[in-house]
Amino acid sequence: MTLTDAGIATPNARLGRSVRRPSSRRTVAAVCYLAVAAALIMLGGYLGVRVLSDGAPKEPVIALPKGPFGTSQDIPASFGVVAVEHVDKLNGLSAKDVAGATHGISGFVAPDKVQVDASVTLTNLLDHPIAYDPRQFRLLVGAKKTPIAEVRSSVRPGTLQPDASIDSQLRFIAPRNGSKLWIEFRDPGRAKPILVDLGRTGVTPKGAFAGFHAGHH
Repeated sequence: MTLTDAGIATPNARLGRSVRRPSSRRTVAAVCYLAVAAALIMLGGYLGVRVLSDGAPKEPVIALPKGPFGTSQDIPASFGVVAVEHVDKLNGLSAKDVAGATHGISGFVAPDKVQVDASVTLTNLLDHPIAYDPRQFRLLVGAKKTPIAEVRSSVRPGTLQPDASIDSQLRFIAPRNGSKLWIEFRDPGRAKPILVDLGRTGVTPKGAFAGFHAGHH
């Protein structure tokens, strides 16, 4: 007995007799097997075309842990890592500090305000450059998280190359009223911003403006 490629028995002339063909059930099973095999081949070809047409998988999104975060903490971002390395909260100047005068003092901060200086770092872990802007950072104040968008920065908006980091010094001015403070970073690759807890401000002492010349409070 010999077998064809289709798996069906054929007569063998040397035996001098015909070999019984398989039952209809076996024939149906063989046909079904061939149909499944053909379908798998077609599916494999389709998937191969999809891979070639769609290209490589997109970059995975880094899961962002629940915040708020703290200072000196590497925080996962859509492009790599952001960190608020260090924060100083400097109370505004008293009349004694400035001898009662405010004219001619660069960056004067009134005694009912607090100057928040933050050192921040952005690290690009992608394989392409990203744009950055110091205005992605805001200071949030109080229970309602009122934003203070005005920020002074040691760097200007620019482009960060792959596997590179940039450090910046940020400065905000906030009310000195015991409010809670956060630094907010608006990551363009995330639906929600990153929040870094800065604790609270001090409280403006009574008579904070005593000793200043009239018209400066």
